[in-house]
Amino acid sequence: MNSLGLILLLSTLSALSAAFAPDCPLEFSPVLPRNSDFKKACSADSASKSPCFHHVSGSLRSANVSSNSLMEVIRETIIVKDGFLTDFTFSDITKGYYVNYTEAGVGLQYLPVNSGNCFGLSWNVVSERAGDYKLSGAVANGGEKLFESSANGGDTVQVCDRYVDLWLEKR
Repeated sequence: MNSLGLILLLSTLSALSAAFAPDCPLEFSPVLPRNSDFKKACSADSASKSPCFHHVSGSLRSANVSSNSLMEVIRETIIVKDGFLTDFTFSDITKGYYVNYTEAGVGLQYLPVNSGNCFGLSWNVVSERAGDYKLSGAVANGGEKLFESSANGGDTVQVCDRYVDLWLEKR
């Protein structure tokens, strides 16, 4: 195992131990805002096909973002608009990503699809904390409701719109 693989393994184990230790404060790597990159990817007149997410409630403040693949190390996973951490897109839309909202006990998975401009969104329960929170998503600006989490498990939906609103709310 090379040193990069060992570092990845140790950081994953550290994040998992923090998630299962409710009395320990969670620590996260800072995400630096990249407003101009976000605008290039998500502005209405952009040629980009990047999916763009906006937290109507909640944010990425207590979230870890990683690659779906344990074999692949992605140095830059997300591009955030500003320090509020409410608007984001993914650095490479051909890769899968996982957003673990550790404080809320739920996760959101981005799954690229090879057809058209569609992608998959999957949500799941990560810990018992999910009973206190609800994660839901809809096409932006009052569009079709895509999903709403429950404490019982998860599901996957196919999304064919670039802009998605997310709500992470305490029940």
